[in-house]
Amino acid sequence: MVTTLQVQSGTSWDLRSFISSPIYIVFLTFFWLFWVAIILVPFGKLLKRTGHSAAWCVIFVIPFVNVIALWIFAFKHWPTNTPN
Repeated sequence: MVTTLQVQSGTSWDLRSFISSPIYIVFLTFFWLFWVAIILVPFGKLLKRTGHSAAWCVIFVIPFVNVIALWIFAFKHWPTNTPN
């Protein structure tokens, strides 16, 4: 048995009306704050422990640039690996 959803006439259910809704904006804001707190803050602390700047975290947010930055970060000289 297939059921169909009937929408009242005159109601518009397109993506533009959803994106401009305040609920979506609030959800997106909380999603990004949660993502920053869960992902970027620990990575920033790890980078500081290795002697790097925590600004690398900002680069990891940009798509495709993050992959290039990961390769640069993996093979560059680490400040904590200096001979004693």
